[in-house]
Amino acid sequence: MRIGIDKISIYDYECSINPKLKEVVERANGVKEVASIKRELFSMTYNYTLTETDRGLSETCFNKLTFNPNKILRGNNIENSSIQELKEALEKLETLLEKEGIIVDFSNAKIADIEINLNLPINFNEYFEVFLLFAKQHLNYAKGIYSITNAERINEFKYDESLFIPLSKNTTFKIYSKDRESNLPYHLTRLEYCLETSSYKYQCEKYGVDNSLNYLLSSKDFIETLFKERLKKDFIFKMFDYLEKEVKPILESKYKIFKQNNTLARQTGRKEARDVYRYLEQYWIFDYTFLIELVERYNSKNKGREVKRIREKYSKHNNLQKLNFILEIIFPH
Repeated sequence: MRIGIDKISIYDYECSINPKLKEVVERANGVKEVASIKRELFSMTYNYTLTETDRGLSETCFNKLTFNPNKILRGNNIENSSIQELKEALEKLETLLEKEGIIVDFSNAKIADIEINLNLPINFNEYFEVFLLFAKQHLNYAKGIYSITNAERINEFKYDESLFIPLSKNTTFKIYSKDRESNLPYHLTRLEYCLETSSYKYQCEKYGVDNSLNYLLSSKDFIETLFKERLKKDFIFKMFDYLEKEVKPILESKYKIFKQNNTLARQTGRKEARDVYRYLEQYWIFDYTFLIELVERYNSKNKGREVKRIREKYSKHNNLQKLNFILEIIFPH
């Protein structure tokens, strides 16, 4: 369980391509060479333009190479890659490209897009309420995806599979079931930042570094630091704040209203409503300890009995424990 690299795109590298792979387009004021090469282990675009202007010849070249280091090394993208494994993948990639008639030099390459992730050994559905808490912090943009099953029971017709949370135009956070995506015999859930276009460069500038491939290869801790600090800012602090300022106050308000209505019912001879906890299920309990807090605050007379009842019936709502399990993996003491 490590924070590592998934898919990555680089540009500004030097390359020489076999003429057979290029298409030449003649233009009135120059010539353009383009190539789009897609293989199982990489994809590459090449765009070279030579233009005649009033000041003489103008030359531009843009290349972009996208690959997954782990696919190159192990043939799959189940695990992410460390910096050392990225180095090894680049060496193998150079050999693969050379066989295709493409000679590359990555010395001055820069990073365009990068996916940074962490795999967790947990069942996505069992932790769905925790992941929903992540999504709640960016409610206007978050989207969920689920799959349809062939089950007979209506409550089993579908199961949740992934959450996509756009954080900006070029940054997306994903939480999804990797075991379902890759048909694995064990549970695996992935947390992933997708930094596209200028997003990674912008993050680098905030740390006073550049988006060069060389810097990434020389800094084994940068990816982990970037992931953790973004996670704190985008989610962690906001999540605990949301629980204290939104979830708990709503439960408390509804609990008090329920009790007040029953007091009024007794005073007027009407029948009292039963099972305040079932009533609170209409809202977001999130964690059974929130119910215990309410009992300890407002029901001291029957506290022992009610706390026992909550533990027996609602201990499955142990999402704080689940959240802390995830945080302990990401931020070990």
